[in-house]
Amino acid sequence: MHKPFLCQQICLASGYLGSFDWIKEDMPKVKKYLECYDRYYYFESCGLYVWADDVMIGVDNDPAIFGRPRFSTGAIFLNSFLVREFRSMAKICRAFNMKSDADAYDAKAEKLTQAIQSECYDKRDKIFYSVDVDIKTRAYDWFHKGLGVFWKTLPIKVRCWSSFLPMLSGIATKEQAAYLAKHAMDEETYMSCGGIRSLSKDEKMYNLEKTGNPSNWLGPIWIITQYCVFRGLMNYGYLDEAKVICDKTLKLLGEDLIKTGDLHEYYNPETCEPIMNPGFVNWNVLALTMADELEGKASPDRYI
Repeated sequence: MHKPFLCQQICLASGYLGSFDWIKEDMPKVKKYLECYDRYYYFESCGLYVWADDVMIGVDNDPAIFGRPRFSTGAIFLNSFLVREFRSMAKICRAFNMKSDADAYDAKAEKLTQAIQSECYDKRDKIFYSVDVDIKTRAYDWFHKGLGVFWKTLPIKVRCWSSFLPMLSGIATKEQAAYLAKHAMDEETYMSCGGIRSLSKDEKMYNLEKTGNPSNWLGPIWIITQYCVFRGLMNYGYLDEAKVICDKTLKLLGEDLIKTGDLHEYYNPETCEPIMNPGFVNWNVLALTMADELEGKASPDRYI
């Protein structure tokens, strides 16, 4: 199952090239990629998309997906990024004067946004959750003949870093963003000495062990998560909170370079010490992007 980033990458590459022409002949393939989501991973009952399973989803051991039944989790990660995918596909279509297609993908983005609002936002906890979509009345010969299951999903109340992605994708309302900004700065849950924990500290699954395949997203600090939360806060005008994340990230990586001469893949949020994989660069360079965006030197999402 492909992660939901292909159309955003096409827009990014085309922005740097100054043209979408390179992808024109492959547009039928790009359409089939998105059609695959609709054919195999879409639940009409709730309007959300699901992961097939927990294999190669990027966030290896997200408790909302890891070890759960196949095709059962409407992940906030997957659906938030699919909103961006549909919008990016609309932009690609407009580059080729495919107006009706572009309008259709914009409509899909809006429809999915409304489904996320309806099914994933918890009004009591003031946060977005992944949800279980495997919800239906289990029929028996004589039992459960009355009022059946009328709710479309059941929230999986695990506070992962992905709960902030509706800010990155522009799904959250201003009121919701205000609560999410408070969650991000809460030192009893998300905020640590080095930035945002990948899993809230008060979750029963919170674990900082060194592990690969699956890599550990049960609390350790990943720089990609820092950027996503940072950018979401910036999108809604929470510059002071975004600066906290940027400063902590730069300090975390800077001290690692000084002590070890290297960068690592992920870090301990309680000690700020590296956990594993020295020599890892990849998305760690997003720390520099954060600094540039805070100073207005970079224009985020200018091509997406």
